[in-house]
Amino acid sequence: MKLSARNQLEGKITNVEKGAVMANVKIEISEPGVITAVITKESAEKLG
Repeated sequence: MKLSARNQLEGKITNVEKGAVMANVKIEISEPGVITAVITKESAEKLG
C-alpha cells in the first residue's frame, strides 16, 4: 500500500455500509465536513 502526504486526511470513520463486493465509508473531517469513499469490501475489513 502506498500513501503520500498529498492523499492523507485526518478523520473519524462514522459509517461503513458493506455490499457484496464494495463498501461505502463515511469519514468525518474538519473541512469540508464529510467524505464518502467507495472501497473494496476487503479494504473495509482491514479498517477494523
